[in-house]
Amino acid sequence: MEDEKQLLELCKFAVSQAHEYGATKAETQAQFSSELEGSVELGQISSVNRQTGTGIAIRVFVGKQMGSAFTNIPTQDGIRDAVRLAVSAAKVSTEDPDFVDLPLPSSSYPSVDGLWSDSAAGVDPGEVVGQIVQLVKEATQSEAGLVPAMSGAGAVEYHTAYANSNGVDHWERGTVGYIYLGAVAPSGEGMTPIVLSFDVKRGVDYDISSVVQEVADTLRLCKVSASGESGKFPVMMHAMAYGQIMQHTLLESIRGDSVVRGKSRIGDKLGETIAAENLTISDDGTYPGGMNTRVADDEGVPRRRTTIIDHGVLRSFIWDTYWANKAGVASTGNARRQLRRGLVEVATTNVVVEPGRRNAEDILSEIKHGFFVQNVQGAHSSNPQSGDFSIVGNPAILVRDGEMVGQVHGLMLTGNVFDLLKHVGEVASEPRFLEGAIAPDILFTEVNVVCRQ
Repeated sequence: MEDEKQLLELCKFAVSQAHEYGATKAETQAQFSSELEGSVELGQISSVNRQTGTGIAIRVFVGKQMGSAFTNIPTQDGIRDAVRLAVSAAKVSTEDPDFVDLPLPSSSYPSVDGLWSDSAAGVDPGEVVGQIVQLVKEATQSEAGLVPAMSGAGAVEYHTAYANSNGVDHWERGTVGYIYLGAVAPSGEGMTPIVLSFDVKRGVDYDISSVVQEVADTLRLCKVSASGESGKFPVMMHAMAYGQIMQHTLLESIRGDSVVRGKSRIGDKLGETIAAENLTISDDGTYPGGMNTRVADDEGVPRRRTTIIDHGVLRSFIWDTYWANKAGVASTGNARRQLRRGLVEVATTNVVVEPGRRNAEDILSEIKHGFFVQNVQGAHSSNPQSGDFSIVGNPAILVRDGEMVGQVHGLMLTGNVFDLLKHVGEVASEPRFLEGAIAPDILFTEVNVVCRQ
């Protein structure tokens, strides 16, 4: 079912059926999505697939007892069966004394332009194949020995709707286009690590040349081996690199559920300085061109911009309705639903790092001895409560007298994210649009570096 208004009618029908079966509160979210994707393995197109489907998540409450169900049958009969299961589950579940209410209606939703592109919604498989062929051709011609190890392109269209028993109802639609290149090349050490670059946007007007150039330039450096020293050094990090560190540390700490449960190291630090003065980070669910930009979250609550760190000072956390009610605050529009499991969790939207004034090249030119880290491995093993991390820079490039020299093999970065945030030397001026972030590269002045001898 591709019509979001028809999805909304199904959601309203589900809510009405829930009350007939004995629920006191009910909510339903429905989503139709269609993705066309083509992929490359070892320089050859390996597949072109289209995946489509509709999912409907139903959550009901009988008093303070909750039950949920999921169906991929977008009919009234399918809805009835799922609602009956959800209500039956609720009646035998354990009571949740902390449940207060579902979201209440909002007087206004943000005006967000550019969520839909006809080019992405109606993309032809032949067009996707043509883009992949062009990507591979440009890539293999850009640098000697370059092999596109994992590459591809695609487009997604989605239609969503939400309704609950408090009178909230909302629908919207959007598209996302993406192209990516992950490549390797021969080097003195055998093969370089995979170097990744991608372009994501709402349409399919990809910047293939920029993607190829970033990969080729980095691979060229990786072909040259360099030796670094262990110690504390300035490290310039690509947004992908520090983004992975923050994803598993800082961003876990700003979730309202982590704060209420006492699992956030900064849960009692509102109004205090936790980072360098030149660092400002927001969660912005309405950012133009952001991949997670929407009009509303998965509970029908309007998306918004929430300043998390303002010139080094912690200003806010992010909330969904359940945890906001428990803490006595308002939802920030950060609910994300796992459709098949029926669960709602607190999640970031677009993490936006405010850019600085100088470009990354100018900042790098002033490093006497340091490193540039384009990506990392092992960030998932960081400690979300303490903020401690130990990761491998891959690739990591030695910077000497303002010039990038070559790849340092086996370079490790260790430390604590909250110490790292206090050593932001400078933020670059050019934001990179990533899947869940809009962020420039950052120079951190003192990072614990361990180099393989």
